[in-house]
Amino acid sequence: MSIDKKLLKRLKALYVEDDDNIRNELSSLLGNFFDTVYTAANGEEGLALFKEHQNDIDVVLSDINMPKLTGIDMVKEIRKTDAKVPVMFATAYSDNEYLADAIKLRVYDYIIKPIDIRRLLTVMNDLANVLYQEFMIEQQHKELEKYKDVIDKNNIVLKTDTNFKITYVNQHFCDITGYDQEELLGQGFDTLIHKDVNSTVYKDLTKAILNNESWNGKIKNQTKFGDTYVVDSYTIATLSDAGEVTGTISIQKDITSDVNQKRDIQKALIKDKSEIFLKGKESSGELNAIINELNKRIHDLQKLMKASDLEKDRLVYNGEKLITENKKLQRELAYALKNAAVEEDTSSTLKLNKSNQDLKMEIKKLNEEQEALKDEMQRAVLQTKVNLETKIKELEKQNKEYLFQIESAEDVETLTEKLEYWKSKAKEGAKRVEQLERALLNTGDKNIMSRLFK
Repeated sequence: MSIDKKLLKRLKALYVEDDDNIRNELSSLLGNFFDTVYTAANGEEGLALFKEHQNDIDVVLSDINMPKLTGIDMVKEIRKTDAKVPVMFATAYSDNEYLADAIKLRVYDYIIKPIDIRRLLTVMNDLANVLYQEFMIEQQHKELEKYKDVIDKNNIVLKTDTNFKITYVNQHFCDITGYDQEELLGQGFDTLIHKDVNSTVYKDLTKAILNNESWNGKIKNQTKFGDTYVVDSYTIATLSDAGEVTGTISIQKDITSDVNQKRDIQKALIKDKSEIFLKGKESSGELNAIINELNKRIHDLQKLMKASDLEKDRLVYNGEKLITENKKLQRELAYALKNAAVEEDTSSTLKLNKSNQDLKMEIKKLNEEQEALKDEMQRAVLQTKVNLETKIKELEKQNKEYLFQIESAEDVETLTEKLEYWKSKAKEGAKRVEQLERALLNTGDKNIMSRLFK
């Protein structure tokens, strides 16, 4: 078997030997392998050293036949204060008397002198391995104790037998439920479960445990005073060395506050949802009224645009009519002037001059009327254009405001489509005005039109 030097280095030994040469030589050798080696020349010194360093010594290696106090007597005294420390004897004697005493003192092993160093190190290596395993088990036990303390302080712990009769409850359980431990010992586990809980929950739990399976779930329980509390329970079976189910252990976390908080949040959400629905319904009614009002305004605007179109048509017709009459008078005037130049008769000339004078007066009057009509037509067209543009801008602004309100209400998509439809209608009306203006420009006198729309 190989020697684990790291394990041996964990050991601190007491070596008792009355032979100085053997003690010095072996202690020096053991010092290369052990952490510490305490040495004594007889049983009396060895006992004193052990008492002084009792908590620091892992193993005792001693001769048997020594002055002042034998190895056997020394170990008898050691066992009065420490029943577990391993002891090994190194002796030249192997008779039954010493072996019997060694067995009574629970000696770990013995080495026959002269000592075989390899044999000694092998035995010490086995001992170091055993001590290390015991150390690890002790450490794990301490950690488990810490975990148990943490669990006991923060969780409910219950234990039952195979009949699910309670055999243990921790203090945390008593603080929550109001029960004393004595009141529950021997009571059925199901006596804690609230009457509202479906019986299949308890059946599923017992079935899983008897099949050596864990069970996890939420259970609604009741306290000693009838109050309700909810736990998140994790239950497993306890087993014997033979692997048979001996009972259960249940770790439960009180989640009553979490459940109540969740229920309160759900209630608040339902309330908020109802209020939002009612407000949305009211907003929908208001928006419908706004849309109806908007539709009415759009209808009125369409009527106004239609009347404007008719007025424009009338103005265009009168303008064209005046232009035609003006051209006709100009032709008549030119003809009359031509005839007047070749007439020899003075009276005819005078008549013609008078006629021409009257004609000029009439032309001047017509020109004045034409200018007045132009001014009137220009003012009417400009005023109509300004009114329409103002109406369109106001309508677009209102559309944006209503669209913003509609987007925050239910059925936003439908309302938005309606607004976009009427908005497009308004734009078509504006385009219609522009088309009429272009038509007026194309059909009327260019000089007059350029003066009207410059």
